[in-house]
Amino acid sequence: MSSTDKRTIALIALAGIAIMVALWMLAISPKREERTQVRDNVAAQQERLQSAQSVLASYQASRKEFPDRLSELRRLDKAVPARAAIADLLRQLQRRANVRNSDLRLVALKAGGTAAPAADAAAATTPLPPGASVGPDGLAVLPFTFEFTGEYFALRDILATVRRSVSVQKGGDVKVAGRLLTIDGLTFTRPEPGSSQTKATLNATAYIAPDGASSPQPPAPAAAAPTAGGS
Repeated sequence: MSSTDKRTIALIALAGIAIMVALWMLAISPKREERTQVRDNVAAQQERLQSAQSVLASYQASRKEFPDRLSELRRLDKAVPARAAIADLLRQLQRRANVRNSDLRLVALKAGGTAAPAADAAAATTPLPPGASVGPDGLAVLPFTFEFTGEYFALRDILATVRRSVSVQKGGDVKVAGRLLTIDGLTFTRPEPGSSQTKATLNATAYIAPDGASSPQPPAPAAAAPTAGGS
């Protein structure tokens, strides 16, 4: 083989190597970098998707539980409403006790006792009904006095109804049949001569929830989950 042929073969080999290097630099290497970027982008999008799916699952669970929570809050609002309504309370109590020919009459709203520290600034600024003061856990206490006139057994039924209005069942569940009311004192007064009716004066305390505490809102719709994809 002549020296000319050797030079030709060497030049062809060098040209092939140059072509391979150019192909690597211009085509293969950029594709590998792009593939790495796409893989990293897909991993990031998958993390975002998993996070969105977790938020969506939490929202769906909250939405499923909301009717039960709403029902529970409504029962609690029945026991401790955000209003005084003592006259309505006495009428409801008499009706629930199913007693007739008896009378429950509000005598006076007593001045509240020493107010406990408010749970927060909002509770401290919420206006309270006359005679009420902030009690434990932010609930307002409203002491009042009412008189009963009627049969003795009707009074017994009314007191039993008060006791059954809010009760704790086995397992810690709270059963609410009416408004929470505590009887703090009971005194009997002498009836009129010849009368078969009983007269009694009862000191009681009603409880009032902070304004707006019994207005639950459904959970806000979850944000739409991002679609996975590369840029």
